[in-house]
Amino acid sequence: MDLAEKTTLPQIVCERIKLYIVEHELKAGDKLPSMNQLIDMLKVSRSVVREALKTLETLGVLRIKSGGGIFLDVPSFKPFMDQVSFQWKHNEQRIKELIATRRVLELCAIEMAIEHYDPHLLDQLELANKQMELSITKRKLPVEEDLAFHRALFKATGNQTFFELSDVVSEFFNQVRERHFVDVKNTITSFEEHKQIVEQIRKKNVDEAKAIMKKHLLVLDMLIPDNTDQ
Repeated sequence: MDLAEKTTLPQIVCERIKLYIVEHELKAGDKLPSMNQLIDMLKVSRSVVREALKTLETLGVLRIKSGGGIFLDVPSFKPFMDQVSFQWKHNEQRIKELIATRRVLELCAIEMAIEHYDPHLLDQLELANKQMELSITKRKLPVEEDLAFHRALFKATGNQTFFELSDVVSEFFNQVRERHFVDVKNTITSFEEHKQIVEQIRKKNVDEAKAIMKKHLLVLDMLIPDNTDQ
C-alpha cells in the first residue's frame, strides 16, 4: 500500500479546505462557507466534512461557533503544545530539552528587545512587574503575573512569531511557578530580578541583563524529575 492509499477522505478534505483558505487569502476572523456549502463544493458526505472540520478546529486552524458559522482562527502553536505537553511532563529528557529551550528563548528575547527597543513595550514589562508586586502585598501566588512579565518580554522583541512560540513554551512551566512562589522569599527575589532585568534592558546592557536572567531561570531545574522517586 503506497502513501496515497493511506490518505483518508477526511484528510483530503482538510487539505482542500486549507487550499481554499490560501486561494481566497482569508485572514484570522474571516468566515468560511457553511457546512452545507462545503458539502456542495467538495462533493462529499456531511460526516466527512464534519470530521475534517473537527480536525482543523483541534489543530487551531478553524473556530466553529454553534449556529454562528465557521471562522479562520488566529494562528498559534498552542494547540500543538496542548496535544503533546501531557506526555512531555513525564519524560525527563523532554523536560531537560524544554528547560534548555526556554533558557535560549529568554536570553534571545533580551537581545531582541534591546535591538528592537520600544519604550512602550518596555513600559508593559514594568507594569507586569508592578502587578506582581501588588500580588505579593496581598499574599497571593503571582503565577499569572510572572507569566505576564515573561510574555511582555517576548512581546518586546517586536517579533510576533517568536512571541507565539515562546508563549506556549513558557506556559508549560506554570506548575514550577506555583511550587516556587509558595516561599515568599522566592517571590520577592523573582520580583527584584525582574526589576533588574528591565533596568539593564533600558540601559541596553545585554551582558548584564542576560546574566541576571540566567540566575533567574535556575528555578527551572526544580522541574527535572528526581530519579530517586522512580
